[in-house]
Amino acid sequence: MIKKSVPHFFTSLNLLSGCFSIYFAYIFQFETALIFLLTGVFFDVWDGLLARLLKVKSNLGVQLDSMADMVTCGVAPGIIMAQLFVMAGNKPIEIPIGWPLNTVVEFIPWVFIGFLIPLGAAFRLARFNIDGSKKNHFVGLPTPAMAMFFGALPILVKHPDFAFLKPLLITNPGLIFLTFIFVLLMNASFDLFSFKSLKTGKPDTLLRMLLLVSAPILIYYVGLGGICLGVLVYLFLNLINNSLFKSVD
Repeated sequence: MIKKSVPHFFTSLNLLSGCFSIYFAYIFQFETALIFLLTGVFFDVWDGLLARLLKVKSNLGVQLDSMADMVTCGVAPGIIMAQLFVMAGNKPIEIPIGWPLNTVVEFIPWVFIGFLIPLGAAFRLARFNIDGSKKNHFVGLPTPAMAMFFGALPILVKHPDFAFLKPLLITNPGLIFLTFIFVLLMNASFDLFSFKSLKTGKPDTLLRMLLLVSAPILIYYVGLGGICLGVLVYLFLNLINNSLFKSVD
């Protein structure tokens, strides 16, 4: 019984990490929100590994894992994006509500665009659950990569070398563009290399090595905001992989 509960324990830590990430994003502490988001992704990796190592994979674990991912890699980046719309200078509007509440509701309509991110993540996770085939690559951008991008974005634009991005990205057009692009990337039908299996050919191995080398360098020089750039490098390497090496195959 304890053996079967070990992966569930790590999945629960993933979900709790996502909850903490949401809380800190809500109070604009983006660095702490990112730390908890990364912690959740770490636990997400380990719950699957432990389930396979201990041979205790179950339908309950699959469903619980998706629910935890929905919080950490769906709702949390959605809240971060909603807060970025607030940072973009959008002011709340007041809507009076009569009986039976007799109150005034204040909200910023633009934040609802940010909530398209958890909607896109839900479709991505649902498609992953019903796909019975075992693949050595991802189909569409994985939700953790998307979540790390948006989690690191507010930190990247604070970096002195990338401050020029703030007036371009932390605006309504910039945030809308990023939202729709990443929702599409998550649900697009194109292959991205993964680390599930290392036996997928020399091109994939080379690109994995380039990612493993470049990502730490970016984080070293840019800080946690470098994670955002690392996701872009991952997408760029896959663009090369699909346009050059796949066509050769």
